[in-house]
Amino acid sequence: MKLKKLSEIQKQWLLLAFMIYVTFVSMMWKWGLQGDMMFWMTWSKQIYNHGFSSVYDSGCNYLPAYLYFLYFHTKIQGNLIDIQDNLYTIKYYTFIFDMLGAFLAVWFVRDKFKKVFYFLILLFNVAYIYNTVMWAQVDAIYTFFGFAALIAALERKIIFSILLLFISLNFKLQAIVFIPVIGLILLPQIIIKEGFLKLTASFVVCILLEVFILFPFIIHGRLHQIMHVISGSVGYYPYPAVGAFNVWSIFLPSQNIESMQLITDDTKFGFISYKNIGFLLFSFTTFLAIFPLVKYLYKKYINKESEKFSLEKVFLITGLVALNFYFFNTQMHERYAHPVILLIAAFSFLSKKFFPLLLASVAYFLNLEGICWYLNLHIETYKTGLLFNPKLVAVLYLLLIGILYYHLYTEKHTKTSFIEI
Repeated sequence: MKLKKLSEIQKQWLLLAFMIYVTFVSMMWKWGLQGDMMFWMTWSKQIYNHGFSSVYDSGCNYLPAYLYFLYFHTKIQGNLIDIQDNLYTIKYYTFIFDMLGAFLAVWFVRDKFKKVFYFLILLFNVAYIYNTVMWAQVDAIYTFFGFAALIAALERKIIFSILLLFISLNFKLQAIVFIPVIGLILLPQIIIKEGFLKLTASFVVCILLEVFILFPFIIHGRLHQIMHVISGSVGYYPYPAVGAFNVWSIFLPSQNIESMQLITDDTKFGFISYKNIGFLLFSFTTFLAIFPLVKYLYKKYINKESEKFSLEKVFLITGLVALNFYFFNTQMHERYAHPVILLIAAFSFLSKKFFPLLLASVAYFLNLEGICWYLNLHIETYKTGLLFNPKLVAVLYLLLIGILYYHLYTEKHTKTSFIEI
């Protein structure tokens, strides 16, 4: 059987991707946020010294999927000295998913020149690559798989979409932000007989994949450690905010980001806790975000009206769900806003409205730099300066939310971006 030859366009994309990848990794900063890097180092050494299945004995609180990257890293390095000295090279693996995510963001862009141009805009957007290149975190991985699951759902690939979403959740549970929109898109496809059979098949595939992922822990009797990590993930950081410059920087004006961790999110405002206030705000704003999609599905499948939905709205709605999750809930890390950049980028590239992407990028960058201090500015700039003031950044995020809802409910969308769900 002959393999299909690559087209000229595909060859050009591969060449461009290779050149960008080599450029970035050759100039990659050889460290990251010290606290997280120390975690990677501790867990990598545990894997090297005592085996992969023993990683949770070192206090690891990540799900197993990413730990396979650390296992691969230890095997490539081969000894403890190189594991430590070359720890920064774990960024090389994550950056691949930054690039793949950027490619998916232009998936539906038709103009070939604009497709390449937007791809480069995103990869040279410091806010987008900061999480990987400067911080050395890994949110790009679950974001890519969640975004890919969304595209697969739009293209009516039920099994593929569910599998990709399942993989995303195996990296980080924060991938739940993709579930509402993907679930609504897949719903009309799975309520018919053929769709139900595909749904059943996807569950079987996911179970088999999960067994494969967990197999080293199952055979060594350590499955309970993973269950403990999952059950303990909610409430692991029981504070109003954990580095996130979100609504709690506005609601609690007397608290800076450090003093947030001196109070718990079970603290009551009147008769309701901060945690419940955040969840209610998230639930309400998420309902407002998904309502246009729910309305469309009702009109098409209940009222049997001939309807199409704006493709750019799909990315806008999903971006709003992710942003609401980050902005209103308690216990949020600054990095949980990462999917927002990719989703808003996809919206901007289709709608030609770039201000939301610019605003999201500025807010996200200021939040990340305000915690990571990569630029090594004067300490007072971070502590008391206006630029990295949590309240200012929170207001930027709030402004972004308002603008996105404005576009969702009042703006007309281009007919070329209509899609049938």
